[in-house]
Amino acid sequence: MNSSRTDQFIGDSRYWNKGVGTLMIKAMVEYFMLEKGLHRLVMDPMTWNRRAIRCYEKCGYSKARILPQNELHEGEWHDCWLMEYIPD
Repeated sequence: MNSSRTDQFIGDSRYWNKGVGTLMIKAMVEYFMLEKGLHRLVMDPMTWNRRAIRCYEKCGYSKARILPQNELHEGEWHDCWLMEYIPD
């Protein structure tokens, strides 16, 4: 099984809501699908991270299921969405 992990964020808020994240995710999808030959990609954003979830949905990801208490962030466990990109 091919497996790669990424974590992405735009730290400088001046670049939020300008399409940078969408461009980044689309480039990653293209790279992993075309260059690496993967057939499915998954992400697991925390459920409260609406900006990231919307970006992933714009790039073709869909929500598959909730992952309860999946990620420890700043001392607390948070639920995450398992999101999948599966090409047609």
